[in-house]
Amino acid sequence: MPLIIPKDLIVEDVLERENIFTMRDSSAAQQDIRPLNIAIVNLMPKKEETELQLLRMLSNTALQINIDLVRMESYNPENSDLKRLKAFYKTYDDIKNNKYDAMIITGAPIETIAYEKIKYWDELKTIFEFAKENVYSTMFICWSAQAALYHYYNIGHKVSDHKIFGVFEFDKLKDNKIIKGFDDTFLIPTSRHTYVNIEEFEDYPDLEVLASREDTGVSLVTTKDHRFVFNFGHWEYDKDTLHNEYIRDLSQSKKIAPPINYYEDNDPKKDIKIRWRSAGNLFFSNWLNYCVYQETPYAIDTIKGKSVSKFGGSSLKDAGQFAKVKKIIFSKDDRDVIVVSAPGRRFKSDTKITDELISLSEKNKNIIDLKNIMKSLEDDLKTQEIYRELQLEKIKKRFLSIAEDLKLEDFWNEELKFVFDEIKESNSPEFIVSRGEYLNAKLLAKYLDYDFIDAKDIIFFDEHGHVDLEKSSEAIKKIIGENKKAVVPGFYGSNGSGDIVTFSRGGSDYTGSLIAYALDSSVYENWTDVNGIMTSDPKSDPNAKTINKLNYSQLKDIIDNGAEVYQGDAIDPVKSKNITIKILNTNDPENGGTIIKD
Repeated sequence: MPLIIPKDLIVEDVLERENIFTMRDSSAAQQDIRPLNIAIVNLMPKKEETELQLLRMLSNTALQINIDLVRMESYNPENSDLKRLKAFYKTYDDIKNNKYDAMIITGAPIETIAYEKIKYWDELKTIFEFAKENVYSTMFICWSAQAALYHYYNIGHKVSDHKIFGVFEFDKLKDNKIIKGFDDTFLIPTSRHTYVNIEEFEDYPDLEVLASREDTGVSLVTTKDHRFVFNFGHWEYDKDTLHNEYIRDLSQSKKIAPPINYYEDNDPKKDIKIRWRSAGNLFFSNWLNYCVYQETPYAIDTIKGKSVSKFGGSSLKDAGQFAKVKKIIFSKDDRDVIVVSAPGRRFKSDTKITDELISLSEKNKNIIDLKNIMKSLEDDLKTQEIYRELQLEKIKKRFLSIAEDLKLEDFWNEELKFVFDEIKESNSPEFIVSRGEYLNAKLLAKYLDYDFIDAKDIIFFDEHGHVDLEKSSEAIKKIIGENKKAVVPGFYGSNGSGDIVTFSRGGSDYTGSLIAYALDSSVYENWTDVNGIMTSDPKSDPNAKTINKLNYSQLKDIIDNGAEVYQGDAIDPVKSKNITIKILNTNDPENGGTIIKD
């Protein structure tokens, strides 16, 4: 299928020689298909050469692609025809209201300059942020890959003692759909003076390193959802590109060794052997097919960057789990809204906090009832009070141990320990049971330095005990819109009188679902202690396997058959907007888990 490019961008005989099939805008508009919309932010000094190289790589699929070329408005390169740039290239102001299936941001020969000293750095940061919210998958090439890692993750680069120059062989470190069909080793042309060590990625579970060498640093990294692809090499290079760079460096009296593994017998006087083209074509095809075409929504305007993440009780059962959750949340900038459950079991004989609180609420009710009974029952009343104090102390110690391990003792003394006085005096079972989520959310919010938003202020029940979806959505949009980073307790809301009303068990799923619905999220992450929805109970069946993908109906059937994998009522809000549900494992964040969508 063709590329849709402006007329006269590249002369016809060049397109014919390169076997690049193109179509004009007017012809494409008459076809009843939606082409992929791809923006190419071209930072290279030789604009036309880079255009041709990238268009060649993009034309090797059966997909129809519409191309927008983008330039920096804050910088006019000396080697480019400004009149041509203005004729064929757009600026950020021209595209800022667009949505794109994909974007490519090229490298630039400025890698030894500090990012903040680059003339167009502020404009490029604006485009980085634009890509995060308005582009489904962005590929960063060479220098821009390093710049993007610095911008999004604060991962810095190092300057090499010598130019990393040549065609390098890499081992495939793990399977990934973007390198599907690759041999165990593959070649990547490389030309840069800087590198990033693989050790820099250890604290970022959302990033997967697919290729790396000790002498070159990493060469290929992706986010797990493939929304960002960091490509440190140049699969798009022509046969003589590295040769021309070598001759240019020699003419400028630079100390430069010939590009390694490039010339026959590594002799610059002999012929050049192209050995990277097949891997390069497969890489770009995989990216367009598996990471863009099969994933981006058909209605491109629905591309979103915001997400809601829910962590179950098993994910937040102790301070160690809190640390894992913090690492997961901070590994992606768009995990803005966090929904939490009360602490779950720490070991087989342990009990869930919500079970403890339910039991505690029952004891409270017994205590209040017993106070109205005859004097002959005073002994029983005293016994129940003793048990209540022991259970209150047990629950209090559980939360206090988390606070102490997280160095939050002062916060505990100032804001949290007094909650138990309210629990002790309350005769509302729903208020008492909800305090597990409330206290856990308070601790996590303080630990993350996020805002705490009480669920009673954003989830509302009507007089019949049903969620008032419209009123709740308005409150969620208003309050969470004012608090970009927030932790919300799951499992409860409030009625018209301001009293706490709880969902059925597993209701934290429903809380997260409502928030994802109100915020028009693209993804609702549901973190627990197993690798997604399994074919059977992994605790009793060692051969249980993860079900990778389901649709909403299949998920409902599994729930209706008795599996406690997800709260049934929580399906409808996300289903109504086709929001993707991901069931993920807090203890194995690199596992893909189960994806649910229609």
